[in-house]
Amino acid sequence: MIPGLEIVGELGSGGFGVVYRARQVQVGRDVAVKLDNRILNTDAEKQKFLREARAAARLSGHPNVVAIYDAGIAPDGRPYIVMELCARGSLADLLAAQGPLPMAQVLDVALLLADALGHAHAAGVLHRDIKPGNVLIDSFGAVKLADFGLAAILDAQEATITLGALSPSYAAPEAFAWSAPTPAADVYSLAATIYKLATGRAPRDIPWPATSLDALTSALRSEVAPVPNAPAHLNSALIRALASDPAARTPSAGAFAEELRGAVTAPPAVAAPAPAPSPSPSPEARRRRWWPIPVAAVVIVVAVVVSIFVFKGPDSPGVASPPGSPSSAAPVGAPPRLVACGDRFCTAADLCFHGINNDAEKPSHARESPCDEPHYWQVFGGGWLARMPATQLAVEELPEIATACTTPALKARLKPGVTAEAWSIAAVATPGDRPYFYCFGQKEGAGETVGSIFASG
Repeated sequence: MIPGLEIVGELGSGGFGVVYRARQVQVGRDVAVKLDNRILNTDAEKQKFLREARAAARLSGHPNVVAIYDAGIAPDGRPYIVMELCARGSLADLLAAQGPLPMAQVLDVALLLADALGHAHAAGVLHRDIKPGNVLIDSFGAVKLADFGLAAILDAQEATITLGALSPSYAAPEAFAWSAPTPAADVYSLAATIYKLATGRAPRDIPWPATSLDALTSALRSEVAPVPNAPAHLNSALIRALASDPAARTPSAGAFAEELRGAVTAPPAVAAPAPAPSPSPSPEARRRRWWPIPVAAVVIVVAVVVSIFVFKGPDSPGVASPPGSPSSAAPVGAPPRLVACGDRFCTAADLCFHGINNDAEKPSHARESPCDEPHYWQVFGGGWLARMPATQLAVEELPEIATACTTPALKARLKPGVTAEAWSIAAVATPGDRPYFYCFGQKEGAGETVGSIFASG
């Protein structure tokens, strides 16, 4: 079926494919192989899959990331990934076997995974689906993030994760609105995973499949209860990382790791979070190996069929704005990944997107791309929205967008030497407690490009 591999048996299966235990014949190494059910029909789809797989493979040197050894297309057109075999199962298995973990072990694994996630984000790779089932334990007892970027690697035809592929208990609230994956969404998912390890339950009780938009919205905005008997710094770090509003959330995995370090030596506390993290422990303390507990190796992936809907902003029909909601007042600070540039906002760093998916009946969304890889659009500005419209036409008619996403504003952000006779401009809005938008620009008719054309900062 796959050259060079001898399939030993099946480890698990689900709606998207099958995971096999296999042996690499030439080197005598046992591996795990994920074979997707979908067929990649075009050369563009196959090249995209391989490009994403190479990006994820760059993380393989980190001690807390599952290594990717190979990737390819099977003779029948199905993509596959060959990766490190972690024989002791997942954190989901461990939770099922023994319930919540001791606090010292929760803190240990939290730091290791936050460092691994920060390493990935620094390399420009998002995870998109962090949860206990995607944290594996190798034969030496080390915890490892698995399936890095798998949602992108095995999703050549879609711009974002579909709602059917969400892990509702761990997905950031903005993911329910088809928002493009971001580092902040990964931070949320990691914090939700850590919360589950400490308590045995999810931070928020998400009704899924959703039958009521009001009930779903209320659940996504609900307060997160502190972890009983946990260090105050841990609760502080978790609650910030689990903010339903991306703009109020811990901005990066690195910042989350720094806050977690303050909890390592802090005393237990039941009360709500306290500020100011305490000094970081030594590297030796942070890098200690995890506990060697035998766990079943089989991870069952369950495919869930869910209803699809648009998660509307607080001023949309059918959703009431709670008292004091940020939507009723001007937000403070810059929107995610933007900084103030005079009286406008511009990007804090180069921000590129492969394409924009348009739908007349709902707002457009876009899939982010590294700027050094082929893409169509780059962000040159953005801003806050007073409300989140229900359609893309209504988005484009908003006064905030009409004054920010203009040709003069675009030209003001061009890097020296970049010229064109005509420019294409688009706007993409992101819903949430504080909806915001990005202004996209490209040379008209230029097609795919590599590199950045707009200045940042």
